Amino acid sequence: MDCIIETRHLTKTYPGFTLDAVNLRVPYGRIVGLVGENGAGKTTLISLILNQIKRDSGCVRVFGKDNIEEEREIKQEIGFFVEQSGFHDCLNAKDINGIMKHVYKKWDEAHFERLLTKLDVETSKKVKDMSKGMKSKLMLAVAMSHKPALLILDEVTSGLDPVVRDDILKLLKEYVSGKKNTTVFFSTHITSDLDKVADDVAFLHEGRLVFYEPIDKLHHEYALIRCSPDNFNTIDPKDVIMSYQDGDKHLVLTHRNSKYADDTGEIGIPAIDDIMLLYIRGGNGNEGID
Repeated sequence: MDCIIETRHLTKTYPGFTLDAVNLRVPYGRIVGLVGENGAGKTTLISLILNQIKRDSGCVRVFGKDNIEEEREIKQEIGFFVEQSGFHDCLNAKDINGIMKHVYKKWDEAHFERLLTKLDVETSKKVKDMSKGMKSKLMLAVAMSHKPALLILDEVTSGLDPVVRDDILKLLKEYVSGKKNTTVFFSTHITSDLDKVADDVAFLHEGRLVFYEPIDKLHHEYALIRCSPDNFNTIDPKDVIMSYQDGDKHLVLTHRNSKYADDTGEIGIPAIDDIMLLYIRGGNGNEGID
């Protein structure tokens, strides 16, 4: 078993949207960022993996086990975060500890308290009186306090100030560091977060998985050219992976070893935002990202 999450031809259809036959393999020991435009299907995919909604077809395996047939056992080893806390507004962290120790067999009260202290969460403050950032940190502490092998997090840094985001990202990196069997799978629309912590990037577009790649490969094997229309016309079409005209400039994704990477326009390392923009608004060349 070489992957912690595997989906095969996973499909879910709503009026006006289909998550379309997604084949995904997430290895052990990685931090994986799930990106895509609003409505791309990120939350739908996460909900299907967690068996929170019913799939139309396909299968999901977590730890090599079917996520429906062995759901109870699987969820003992998963920590998950969704934007809505799920806890009543009248509860505080101490109350939540009292509840969760009866939910998870391996719930660690001392570890929960350490995480709350590290994240500066006030244990006596009620959920209704917490800021968005404090609620997020509380929910992350809950997700991590039974020391799960897999964290699945939906928009864990959404709407947070840079300091809180940085605290959360550091904690995720520490969580995986030096461990071969621990994995984080998190969705985000803040692609700069990926450069700080992610090992791999999965990109969803209109319900389809466009690519799953190590972030180092995206940075080191591809080049982004910003050039004039005249220079763009000198590029052999077979070397154009993707292109998009932005005002009076062409954005071109090509391989870093391309001859054009030396003498055509302004060359740079493609950011995840650039690649997403090219896929969503641009045209595909002959290759695409494998």
